[in-house]
Amino acid sequence: MHAYYILLWESSAVIISFDAMKEENPEFVPIEKAFHSFETDAPFSHCLECEKYLLDEGTNYLIEKAVRNYQGFRAKDVIFDYAICLECAQELQKGISKESLSVMQDYMQRHFASEGRLRQLQESQGNIPGLIEQCMVTGKSADTCEEYQIFAFCSGDKINLTMPPYMVSGQVLDELQELLSDSTRDHLNGFFNKHFTPAPGLMEPDPRFILL
Repeated sequence: MHAYYILLWESSAVIISFDAMKEENPEFVPIEKAFHSFETDAPFSHCLECEKYLLDEGTNYLIEKAVRNYQGFRAKDVIFDYAICLECAQELQKGISKESLSVMQDYMQRHFASEGRLRQLQESQGNIPGLIEQCMVTGKSADTCEEYQIFAFCSGDKINLTMPPYMVSGQVLDELQELLSDSTRDHLNGFFNKHFTPAPGLMEPDPRFILL
């Protein structure tokens, strides 16, 4: 049975296999600034859930960052970002219902497992900006998304390219959210509410701008 990491965006989710993260001879590259903490402008150093130190060699963890674009302006906001160690991510996964795992796996197989999208990932591997410029499911550019998320699997102070970084558009996350069981949605909302209180302006028509 495969283990999957459930990547959160409010009450949305995407799944990736832990098995790929454990392959031998992984490639490592420095952590791109896009995956630095918005609060500190430096690499994440501790797990959001258990406070484990993450930058020691061989410590595996995942980074997630949710971004909002303001169409018509050269501006965007980080809604939230965090790093979570692999052990806490696996523990979080235990609260996901079998029903939700099944429908999400089916969604990803139907929408992502195309030769064109897989070829794009292979050709972009090692080019981190290229990997996170387009939604891995739809191919939509980050600049044209109202909201999107980027994800990376890291080990110590490096990104591990065994599972290449990727971007998912808000459209895909909304579609996935509709597939979740009530128990899974409550579980993910509980995690989100435990750790985050986004600025009200991010959820309203009157936004707080960060000019680029």
